[in-house]
Amino acid sequence: MEYQSCLNYLSSSCARNVPGGFERTQRMAELMGNPQDHLRTIHIAGTNGKGSTAAIVTSILQQAGYRVGLFTSPHLECYEERIQINGQMISREDFAAILTRLIEQIVPKLLEEGMQHPGEFELLTVAGWLYFQDKTDFVVSEVGLGGTLDPTNIIKAPVLTVITPVSLDHCQILGSTVAEIAREKAGILKAGVPVIVAPQQPEGLQAIQNAAEILQVPVTAILPESLQPMETSLQGVYQQMNCNTAVAAVHNLAERGILSVTQEQIASGLQQVFWPGRMEYRNLGQQRAILLDGAHNPAGIACLAENLRSLYSDRELVLFLSILDDKEQLPMLREILPLASAVVLTRPEHDQRAQHWRQMERTIQEIVPGCPCRLYEDYRDGLQREVENLKPGQLLCVTGSLYLLGDCRRALHEILS
Repeated sequence: MEYQSCLNYLSSSCARNVPGGFERTQRMAELMGNPQDHLRTIHIAGTNGKGSTAAIVTSILQQAGYRVGLFTSPHLECYEERIQINGQMISREDFAAILTRLIEQIVPKLLEEGMQHPGEFELLTVAGWLYFQDKTDFVVSEVGLGGTLDPTNIIKAPVLTVITPVSLDHCQILGSTVAEIAREKAGILKAGVPVIVAPQQPEGLQAIQNAAEILQVPVTAILPESLQPMETSLQGVYQQMNCNTAVAAVHNLAERGILSVTQEQIASGLQQVFWPGRMEYRNLGQQRAILLDGAHNPAGIACLAENLRSLYSDRELVLFLSILDDKEQLPMLREILPLASAVVLTRPEHDQRAQHWRQMERTIQEIVPGCPCRLYEDYRDGLQREVENLKPGQLLCVTGSLYLLGDCRRALHEILS
């Protein structure tokens, strides 16, 4: 199959969030020789900060001379972003070749065995492992959703697990309290394999420690008061927490003799790391700028609001916003709206979970009566108009949905060219 045919297949043939993803992924991996068992994986779960922490760990190990695979989700602009080695995305040719093997050889066997069609994420997970096999020294893998039954969790023996901050998100799937969600995230723990735990709410930390005790997992819990200031290329107050978590992970691996790294390489990794869509700043000149941030749940929006107050309090904020229907819109809007002089509402191009996006205007007026609010059915049209009309001293902040963020990053290539 050609590259575009693979993309069409992923978008048209693959169901999302169909129960049984863990079992389907396990069976696909078995049929392909269990490539995940031949990788030295650092497995990362959590609500916020997974991607940034994964990128930081990857950058440090790369500076230490290792070939490092990075598996993340979702992508912002193209599927190949999800599968990288040392910062280089999988080529379109390799992507198409691996997906073709899975689609033509493995999917029919699953269907013959009575299983449902594998989802997009399941196929991409196995594709990533197949690509990383024999090409990497380490693989840093981000969990897709939750932990226990996530397709990535068929990894039996990671060299290390990491849990970034846990908060309320995907409550309809993972649980209604932080403790319930933390227990689900702790499903990635493996007997005897150490875990690094980023600063947590007390009930979340307790749930993780309880799970670790059962499996006799050594726990390194990073406490808020123990955070060390670190120089990094990543903007945002919360990145200090992610940096501390990543460095603790690298130190753990070094202390156990799994890798070798110097302080200079750690410092270089922190300075070289780039993670798109997280406090990503673009200067447009004449004191105008765009900020792209993938905050898409209450905790993420709270971090964004804190960063806006600390870094850009001198700017007039225009929010370019989309929040999916299944997200907790009210607490997110209450957190961010007081900082905005105007709000632009729109929707991502392909995500069907934004059917009721126009209804947010009423909620916005209830929270901040009289707040100027502009609506665009077509996000491209809205983004172009807002960029063209941006005044000196104004900051256009695109946020609320990773899907919108990816759409806008693609559109900006043309708008700003």
